[in-house]
Amino acid sequence: MLYYKKLECDSVMAASDNCSMSSESKPFFSVVTVALNDLSGLRRTRASIESQVSHDFEWIVIDGASTDGTAAELESCLTRNFSYVSEKDRGVYDAMNKGLARTRGRYVIFMNSSDCFASPSVLEVVKRRILETGQTPDIVFGDALEEIAGSKLALKKARPIRWLNYGMHTHHQAMFYAGDSLRGMRFDESFSISADYDLTCRIYRKHGGSLALDLPVCIFAGGGLSQNNAHLGRSENWRVQRDVLGHRLIRRMLTRASYLASYRLREKFHSLYVWLRFQHVPPTS
Repeated sequence: MLYYKKLECDSVMAASDNCSMSSESKPFFSVVTVALNDLSGLRRTRASIESQVSHDFEWIVIDGASTDGTAAELESCLTRNFSYVSEKDRGVYDAMNKGLARTRGRYVIFMNSSDCFASPSVLEVVKRRILETGQTPDIVFGDALEEIAGSKLALKKARPIRWLNYGMHTHHQAMFYAGDSLRGMRFDESFSISADYDLTCRIYRKHGGSLALDLPVCIFAGGGLSQNNAHLGRSENWRVQRDVLGHRLIRRMLTRASYLASYRLREKFHSLYVWLRFQHVPPTS
């Protein structure tokens, strides 16, 4: 069964300071959330989105016909400039494509169920930093806070954009894609794990303009597809590096060897890997 709802700022909201855009104008950001039977995670994501200081965004939820009360939760949502669809899909990238097709924003970010913005000021700061450039960078990205050892947060710094030649340089939840750069683009559903890497590399090769933000954008909930299927991810990355980035065989073989070395480090010396890759974040008072 298909459910669909769209809410926009009404005349009362539009006249207030809390609503920064009219129903006729385009938002600066489109936040797309994909969900499936993760009601508690969706509530967490919703709270993060609704707490944003900047309201210059639309929120689009694509739910895969959840049976855990998600549709009822979405039906009750009164967030401004909110829309959702709840229906069967072919998988996460089909759902992300459905969300992408509905975006109107100048920049698009995928903040999936259970993932959150790092703070209420993220969208406000990112918008200001983009406008300060006087340009429209194709890929805007920052750091990620990642949950490790239970509820502890650690900062995972983004790598330079050229790291795409090796793999994803940051979590996709910490990346904003320019709407113009996404025009005509879709996630390739033939990938099980690496469609976000494929899409990012295609934009990188076609456009190349980027803006690195020295700030945490998201809190990433671990245990997703890429972390639980590392071997498949490495194989799919090989395909992207061959077909999109045009890497020669010897370069791809060296990259694969470095993947395996990194994987062994994480598995055999996990504490050392965490110490090398993450920065400790003190608990907030």
